[in-house]
Amino acid sequence: MDQLKFAVIHELVKERGATVARVNLREGLLDTSKPLVLHLASLLAGLLGRDQGAVYWGQFGDRRREGQFPGATATFSRELTEEQFVALTHTAMEELAALSAEESFATGGFIFFAAYTVRDVDYLLVAMIKERDGIALSEDFEPEEINEVDLSKLHQAARVNLHSYLATITNREEEASDEREGDEEADESARERTYLCFINRKGRDDVAGYFIKALGCEKGVSSARATKGVIKAVRAYVRKTEAIAPYAPRARQALIDYLDSLGDGSTVTLDHVVQVVARELPIEQVVHLEGLKAFLNEEDNQIPEDFQVNKRALQAYARIAARTDHWNLNFEINALGIRDAEIIYDHQRRSLTLTQIPVPMIKKIEDTLRDRGQLDGVE
Repeated sequence: MDQLKFAVIHELVKERGATVARVNLREGLLDTSKPLVLHLASLLAGLLGRDQGAVYWGQFGDRRREGQFPGATATFSRELTEEQFVALTHTAMEELAALSAEESFATGGFIFFAAYTVRDVDYLLVAMIKERDGIALSEDFEPEEINEVDLSKLHQAARVNLHSYLATITNREEEASDEREGDEEADESARERTYLCFINRKGRDDVAGYFIKALGCEKGVSSARATKGVIKAVRAYVRKTEAIAPYAPRARQALIDYLDSLGDGSTVTLDHVVQVVARELPIEQVVHLEGLKAFLNEEDNQIPEDFQVNKRALQAYARIAARTDHWNLNFEINALGIRDAEIIYDHQRRSLTLTQIPVPMIKKIEDTLRDRGQLDGVE
């Protein structure tokens, strides 16, 4: 976190079993120059996304009850003023109170809001915290003590990339003119706008299941993007990990084969992905996959905790294979083309040209031809 611009804590009062909720709003923002305030903001911002597959990526919904929070966020993202930040937090609290009242078993807590900058990109963070999670607050919701905070206690949180969101809403009218209702490609394009991420753990005793719904968050990474992305990211992770780098081709192909064996729309979790890759490694090397889930789920890759297989996306990884008595050839169809491709097909000659031959293979070919005297005088 390079700069903490604004921060505040409000309280949502909601008892389990109650059908009403109320809010206690803090008067004035927190002093962002105070070490405890900065520490709390940095801590919560850093925790979001480090739970190896707990984060979902998406956008604000537009097909169900998305509420007033997305609009308040849009207003804030345009100017980033203190007044707009305060208004945004009040709007969010109203939405949280309304939604929590509809859930009998929902519980409240303290809601932390922060606007901060990382590498010239502005973010908005909203997170539910509990005093028993290791954070002690004063009567006016000022952090007094921060002990070790367990990520498993961070049940509900959302982060918006304000730069990406502003770009999305700025281009919305232009996009709307090109996207037709019911058009599959338009729907895929809409779901590529992953300007927010959120944690939404359900099924635990103190989980507030209304949190994400109140903020209007919706899963939005398309099945096509997730299917292609996980293949690319797995290969990148294995290749960059020196101890297991030689297994990158095997790991990638095993994952492709696994995804292809499933039905279109089948759900895959990141745990499944790691297990598939692990089977391709010697048992003593599996330890090097400990960071794979977190790598897949981070902002650069945005592979969600679970996603659906897209068979159309997998078609790019289908293979063409043939063999004779003297050679065999096996390659992915996305490597094939009539120009600017790894494997170029000449229709007139009925021939294939390999354009990216590995250096060891080139050396072996040239050594063989020199031994035959067919490369005499060629350096």
